[in-house]
Amino acid sequence: MAGHANYQFIHAKIWRMIAQALFTPAQQKLLGLLFVRVNEGFHLNEIMRLTGLGSASAQRELRRLHESGLITSERIGNVRRFWPNKESLVYPELSGLVQKTFGIVGVLSMTLSPLRAQLHLAFVSGATAKGQDMPGSAIDLLLVGEEANYGDLLTGLAPAERTLRRKINPNLYTLADYRRRLREGQPFLLQVLQQPKLFVIGDESQLHALALPDSSMQANDTPSVF
Repeated sequence: MAGHANYQFIHAKIWRMIAQALFTPAQQKLLGLLFVRVNEGFHLNEIMRLTGLGSASAQRELRRLHESGLITSERIGNVRRFWPNKESLVYPELSGLVQKTFGIVGVLSMTLSPLRAQLHLAFVSGATAKGQDMPGSAIDLLLVGEEANYGDLLTGLAPAERTLRRKINPNLYTLADYRRRLREGQPFLLQVLQQPKLFVIGDESQLHALALPDSSMQANDTPSVF
């Protein structure tokens, strides 16, 4: 289906508008930190430094989130560290909203927007997609495209690395190379495809469609399943 790239861009913009309606800029910064680097835990001074929030604003928002049960905290030594509360009834929904807007998926979606015409698919894999990444770990990103230049990709991802404060490891395949590796049963690629994913461009249906030998498919076109 032609126009899939434009549809995804508009869809991402709608998600950002929803987030802006629900959360203040200060709350977005705080949630974007805690719910993206979900397993790290941060104390107040780190939160202030990484978000740019003042002491009063950071403490006020942390108190609100803590009282609502959306985050949890623990005193370690003489400092209190804060994490998302994975036991919260709304954790999956809130985490998904953050990821789609000002979290990893939202940031990568905006960063890759200039390259959308050249890309069939892009998704986060590995520990990040499983929610098991460790402090400072890199984000694994798999991309399938046509005429996408690896140097341009690295340059384009630099702003996302600064925003997320994490290194991004991209694996870029041409469509022909992607299909060849699938036919050959390359262990790395098969393992990645069998694990959880956070889609930035495309979805599961497009992932399956890419395996079909249809040389006429253009970047970001999704074959009709009807």
